[in-house]
Amino acid sequence: MEAAVKHEAKIRGIIRRYYAVWWIYSFAGGFLFGVYPIFLKSRGLTQFEINSVLATYFVVLFFTDVPTGAFADALGRRRSFVAGTLLRVTAFIVYFFAHRYFVFLIAESIDGIGTTFCNGAIDAWGVDALDEAGYDDVKDRLFSRISQISSAAFMGSAMIGAYVADVNIAWPWLLGASGFLMSCAIGATLMHDEKPRAVQIEFRAIPKHIAGQVRDGVRAGFQAETVLWLSVAGAITFAAWAPYWLEWPIMFNERFNIGVWIVGWIYCGLTIARMIGAEVMIRIAADEYLRAGRVSMLIIAASIMLFAAGLFGHRPVLSLAMLFVMNVATGGMQPLVQSWFNEQIESSQRATLLSFSSTFQTIGGSAGLLLGGVVADASGIPFEWQMAGLISLIAAPIYWSIRSRPAIPVGAASTAE
Repeated sequence: MEAAVKHEAKIRGIIRRYYAVWWIYSFAGGFLFGVYPIFLKSRGLTQFEINSVLATYFVVLFFTDVPTGAFADALGRRRSFVAGTLLRVTAFIVYFFAHRYFVFLIAESIDGIGTTFCNGAIDAWGVDALDEAGYDDVKDRLFSRISQISSAAFMGSAMIGAYVADVNIAWPWLLGASGFLMSCAIGATLMHDEKPRAVQIEFRAIPKHIAGQVRDGVRAGFQAETVLWLSVAGAITFAAWAPYWLEWPIMFNERFNIGVWIVGWIYCGLTIARMIGAEVMIRIAADEYLRAGRVSMLIIAASIMLFAAGLFGHRPVLSLAMLFVMNVATGGMQPLVQSWFNEQIESSQRATLLSFSSTFQTIGGSAGLLLGGVVADASGIPFEWQMAGLISLIAAPIYWSIRSRPAIPVGAASTAE
């Protein structure tokens, strides 16, 4: 009995630390939400240039995501997270002083590398620590709670950033840099209980080992059908929705024309919508056999709402209502897909294959941003949203097509053989 109590206490402790790291990391990144595209526009960039800056971020992720994921698998998730947060501090400081397009591209590249060091490291550490401690529940609810915690953190810092931006549009970058310094310290303190590395690697052997991890991870990703098709579907939704993330703050800031602070309130409303969607998923009984159908329906609902928001773009209040419903759908979909993907992979390659999936998303996001920027400059943001809604519908049949495939963790099958 006492052993069972200690076992449960250990699991609860890991979950609390997992939540805490995600909260502080999300809070640090939220100061720029909503303000980011308005800041770039205030410094003379066109919509295509604004989109291309974020596309540069995605291109950097494409080239560095899998190698840095392999770094996390090989040398530890905590080291990866600390390195990533320090790089993001550097990027935010460069952004604060930037006034030219090419400097924004440099800052975005640094931030992209920093993000990839963090990308997947928190989840890989948390999931592995829980598995090692004997946590055997379905993780849909765990990821739904993380989604809500992250959304609440984003919402709080986004409101602060929006009001500060009304005073000086560049100051939120300094707030973000300070936040990432704090998250670096918190992560270094709380991200222990890592599973011991099976092999101790000498420093000079690190490049060769990471190259091997990348090769094995990419091969495993392409060989596992469910992992591959989940990644493809993610690439399609990113391609469709990435431009919208940059366009709505500019559009509603111009339509309402009452100050940057309104963007903070709109962001909070959309964030609450995502939290509602995640909470609904927590309340619904977890059933992995129904997951594909739920994800497909949520994709369809979100796509229709984005199309409708563009169709009624001349009526900003009605358009916002459509976006609210869209965000309820995406908030419910995210933890389902995240849990679905994590169940397909085993511990030794978790960070690498999470980065494999992120690589597909960055390819889609980069292409979508560039195309969306051209369309928005030529035909307006509302028309671009209508096009994006139609594109994201393509992902629904992909999720549905893999509904009956069993979850055999990548790496586990080869071990069994």
